[in-house]
Amino acid sequence: LDNGMVLYLLEDHELPLVTITATMRTGSWLDPTEKVGLAAMTGAVMRTGGGGGLTAEQVDAELEQFAADVSIGIGRQSGSASLDVLSKDVNRGLEIFAGLIRTPAFDPARVELARLQAIEGIRRRQDNPGSIVGREFAKMLYGADHPSARETSLDSVKRITRDDLVAFHRNTIHPNGIILGVTGDFNKDQMLTSLRKVFGDWK
Repeated sequence: LDNGMVLYLLEDHELPLVTITATMRTGSWLDPTEKVGLAAMTGAVMRTGGGGGLTAEQVDAELEQFAADVSIGIGRQSGSASLDVLSKDVNRGLEIFAGLIRTPAFDPARVELARLQAIEGIRRRQDNPGSIVGREFAKMLYGADHPSARETSLDSVKRITRDDLVAFHRNTIHPNGIILGVTGDFNKDQMLTSLRKVFGDWK
């Protein structure tokens, strides 16, 4: 697109389904040292906290109504988002999907819920010996302060505010840092028109 977003379209009419996947140039390697966990929480609340003019409850209700599934997450080196939807509902599904990526609402209640979930995850992460080994190996390989080895802590998660999530999204997620792939039961020209409608004016 003119704003730099890269699109890959692959028609497959075997089933009446469409899958849209976005890979985003962001990641927890961009977390501030004192707020490790910011990227992961941003990705979680982008999905759960509403967006595109819809509340969190409205997003969930609409997706449930036409059996669509949206997931968004930010890992260590990149972010990802996906939409699975019936082809007859793809336009509305795409509007919701684009709204969550472009203008997430970051509902304060959902931010707090994500914080509590992150804290619980920290408290339970010693329960799995395999994950302990992986974390300790990364520290030995890179050094404990390297972005590939840093760990969230109760203090770092508690420091993260809603404003931090808003700023992280604004500073790291841009159209020219996104590759979008679409596969499934759609017409290429019509899909391109729909994608330009929901993403084309994003700067």
